[in-house]
Amino acid sequence: MIVHQSSRKESNCETMATDDFISNLPDEVLATIISGLPAIEAIRTTILSKRLKDVWRNVSRLDFDPKGVKKLFPAPNRRRSTVPVIQFGSNVCHDEGDDIDDTDPREEISRVVKNIDNVLLSHERNLMSCRIVHLSNSYRSGDVEKWIKYLTSEKKVQELAFLCDDFQHEFYPVSLYGWGLNLPSGIFSCRTLQSLEFTNYGIRFHRPFHHCHNLKTLKLYYCDIRTETLEAIVSSCDFMEHLSVCSSTSSLKQVRIFSQTVKTVELESLDLEGIYLSTQSLGALVLHSMKFPAKSLVIHAPNLRVFTATRKPITKNPYNFTRPSKQTKIAEILEYCTHLLTPVNYKASDPMEDPNLFKNLRELTIDLDLNDRREMLILCIVLQRCLSLHQLEINIEESRSQIEEATRDYSSVNSRLPYPETKLWEQRELCDCITFTLRQVSIKGFNGKDGEMEFPRHLITKGAKLERLEIWCNHDWSSEGGKATLGLLSLPRSSIDVSILLKPPPNLLVVLEDGSQP
Repeated sequence: MIVHQSSRKESNCETMATDDFISNLPDEVLATIISGLPAIEAIRTTILSKRLKDVWRNVSRLDFDPKGVKKLFPAPNRRRSTVPVIQFGSNVCHDEGDDIDDTDPREEISRVVKNIDNVLLSHERNLMSCRIVHLSNSYRSGDVEKWIKYLTSEKKVQELAFLCDDFQHEFYPVSLYGWGLNLPSGIFSCRTLQSLEFTNYGIRFHRPFHHCHNLKTLKLYYCDIRTETLEAIVSSCDFMEHLSVCSSTSSLKQVRIFSQTVKTVELESLDLEGIYLSTQSLGALVLHSMKFPAKSLVIHAPNLRVFTATRKPITKNPYNFTRPSKQTKIAEILEYCTHLLTPVNYKASDPMEDPNLFKNLRELTIDLDLNDRREMLILCIVLQRCLSLHQLEINIEESRSQIEEATRDYSSVNSRLPYPETKLWEQRELCDCITFTLRQVSIKGFNGKDGEMEFPRHLITKGAKLERLEIWCNHDWSSEGGKATLGLLSLPRSSIDVSILLKPPPNLLVVLEDGSQP
């Protein structure tokens, strides 16, 4: 009997070993799977089986980035390469027997770049997207212009991204006074091109963007660009919908957008003199770690649905263009957006100014300190201006240490409150959005202090439509704050559908009343 069971197991194993599920998949499915790999890794799949020999030629995406390529050798210092990197039928591209220092990223990039032409010529279908990481010599030699022309004319590419990798080492100081992205006029006017991304470039002229009637997305990261050039580029792209600018140089003094098609604007780590946005179509505005005079923020966007303002950069900024201590406080931005600091009889001299920027807002993400009276008051007034708010996220952890220095200036304002700090939400008028529209709230960096407790209490007892309340506790959450936070669960709830999620810090040690640990 035992022998019989053993033979059955061996038979099942043999059956599973002989079944090749991957080879039975259609070519379209295999090409879709391989498209997620870096270009060099996709080509290396040809050695896995005969079935995969030519599948890479039909992938929809090509990413020429050596950082995503698995090294051929485990941990070399300097080694003579004898393994082919790319194979095209009978043609094999070796590393020419060069001694390669795998610790030098530029050498890795050069190995990939020198095979780009062969890969593109051997590829057989149109491309949805292509991303190329190169060194500055590829631009000087004309390779970048050649790649752009081939990808737009022959491959009908839809999404195109270029990154000059040695920018971080030497290109940035050169780009301030040397060459820039000086490409032929209208080179991006391809009918299929919808998205462009440039990283570590000097963009001197807007001529390459002439007649870009189909370009919808433009992303500029760590680029040297002037105010007039950026404005001209946006004007040249008649149907641009998404604009992202991150960590530009001091050449960019202002961001001015006058467009009826732009729907999303993302600005990050910029040191500006002003921001002027006038677009009926703008639906999302994102500001991360910005430095600019808050009074120079002028927005006319009556259809704004999403507003995000934080002081934590999303992308890594190696140049520290805007240090946290010098960034514009989110409280100041909200004050000017709600016209709290304007006189009672003030009449806008600029027709771009919107009397209520937040009236149609659906999602709001901000950094505020709920322990500060002035900032709590600002939050209360902002929520009163929001008539359709569905989603709210407040980050206390990021704003507390950065705004704490400014609370000294708020003492005179705090002393004017005719009631204790913890009574602020009880004495203020109810916000319509809390009563009728607000459905999801997330509070991060929570410590359970008295000032912080008032807002979630108000939400639980007054939020008639609230469906989800998330409270992310800070790493220095005290036992007293923990007990106070747990007390929120016992409050009477205005909404019968609300779920309250308390997320303690990962290092929290829970101790029961009898002294034991669960």
